[in-house]
Amino acid sequence: MSGYKALYRKWRPKVFSDVIGQEHITNVLRSEVEAGTVSHAYLFCGSRGTGKTTCAKILAKAVSCDNPQNGDPCGKCTSCIAAENTLDIYEIDAASHNGVENIRDLRDSVVYPPSEMKRRVYIIDEVHMLSDGAFNALLKTLEEPPSHVLFILATTELRKIPATILSRCKRFDFHRITPEKIFERLRMISDEEKINITDAALMLISRLAAGAMRDALSMLELFSMSDHEVSEEEASQRLGVVGREIVFSLAEAVCAKDSEQALKVIAKAYDDSKDLSVLCSELSDVFRDILVVKYVKDPGKLIDASDSDVGRLRAIAEKLSGEELMYCTELCEDMQMRLSRAVFSRRVIIETGLIKMCEQHAFANTASLSMRISSLEEKVKLLSDSGNISYEKQQNTKKYNKEYEKATDFSNSEKAKEDYAKSGASTVPDLPPLPGDGDIPFDIPYADLGRDEEKKTPAKISPRPIVLSRNLQQNNKKDDIPGERRQFDGYAEFTEEVESLDKMAASMLEGGKAYIFDGQVCELEVTNPIAPMILSKPDKYAVISEAFSKILGYKPKVNIKFIKVQKNETKTDLSSLS
Repeated sequence: MSGYKALYRKWRPKVFSDVIGQEHITNVLRSEVEAGTVSHAYLFCGSRGTGKTTCAKILAKAVSCDNPQNGDPCGKCTSCIAAENTLDIYEIDAASHNGVENIRDLRDSVVYPPSEMKRRVYIIDEVHMLSDGAFNALLKTLEEPPSHVLFILATTELRKIPATILSRCKRFDFHRITPEKIFERLRMISDEEKINITDAALMLISRLAAGAMRDALSMLELFSMSDHEVSEEEASQRLGVVGREIVFSLAEAVCAKDSEQALKVIAKAYDDSKDLSVLCSELSDVFRDILVVKYVKDPGKLIDASDSDVGRLRAIAEKLSGEELMYCTELCEDMQMRLSRAVFSRRVIIETGLIKMCEQHAFANTASLSMRISSLEEKVKLLSDSGNISYEKQQNTKKYNKEYEKATDFSNSEKAKEDYAKSGASTVPDLPPLPGDGDIPFDIPYADLGRDEEKKTPAKISPRPIVLSRNLQQNNKKDDIPGERRQFDGYAEFTEEVESLDKMAASMLEGGKAYIFDGQVCELEVTNPIAPMILSKPDKYAVISEAFSKILGYKPKVNIKFIKVQKNETKTDLSSLS
């Protein structure tokens, strides 16, 4: 048998200064050893592979060291050398020694003084596995042990430790080690062990270790016998990792609501024998990263991703709402639970989950409905921001129209004039003044006041000075409109251009006309009542504007109106869209 040692055993730190990522603990322990104020009982808690047992062993040596160096064991004195193989340091696995009789044996042995060391140390690993009776048997000894005894308890499940035990120990919480610190240690060990591996592959291992240095070293050991440089791709394959590119492709397919592409990616992963459970877990991590990018200005410290990956995450985050991302993460969690129980049809589980993500409108569950409501709210807000008018301003428009009707009816009625003259009045009522700035939500264009306009959503157009004489209002003389107003002769060419871009928009323009004002504003008169509503949508309006731009050579403002002729009466709604 060879004396080969696993890397995590060979490179276990011998002094506190070699322990990475736990400086908040090692600094305290070193100062206590140096000052001679070491407590009688410690509780080390934290996730696996973070250094709990390592620190316990170093502390067990340091408290008996004849010549400690800044709180670290010197490793050369008789006690340090004896610590490698002594009966004065007991390591107990509580997972297999969790009964009352085991703790009774321990309690009986603590009365004996150490034979080689200055103190007798009991390291109880996974202490949360002790039975209730065992914990109760340990209480008195743990509270008042002999002066030569030191207890160090280690656990990954702090919540399972009774409060009576917690109150008798000095507690230290071990943190997960950051990927950057794990990478630095892996790079150093790889160089020392002559392991030919790229930085990208080491960074992949650092991320997969999830804060556990022991896990990272166990993964690194898989490549210790490689006769060539190990790339990130090779490391991914050997470690069973799905790969960031596949997961990003799935996230982008969900973002684009492309079920077909998502299923193609799953088929490729399945054919390549990728672990679907791992794929689902990594997809959940990516959606978590997208959420962080969406809501955090500087996500670099909260996610583990390269600059290029952050760019892709940000692009997805801009297209998905918070509700959609929450829905996707919940679906990933549900898929993981179902995959853990499933024996067959694992591919079906993840495929149906992805279809639910892409086709959210097709499912009437609470989360899906919440997302659809959120999407509608965003669209309503967008419409509001792009020109929606308040109730008060709508009423101002209606009020003006009513006053205008009264005045124009009076001016066109001889009987009304005679009745008014008999009353003794010297003049006839004039048309109402044009509403001022802010009275209605848009500027009155150079309107044809002799026609009836149906009210539609107003346009956001730049304010223009309106100089309309009373003669123009009462007599409806187009010739008096200031500035150049002419009918657009290229209307047929314009509609053909629109049709080449959008047939639906072109159908809304049939039977209409176009006018040019001062070469800056194009006014569209359409006869279809729903045309302004359709053409006011951003995509349709962009088509209209682009068509005018190609024909005129510049991009004009466009005012869209519904025109309807009613006998000889005139009525104006003053509404417009752009």
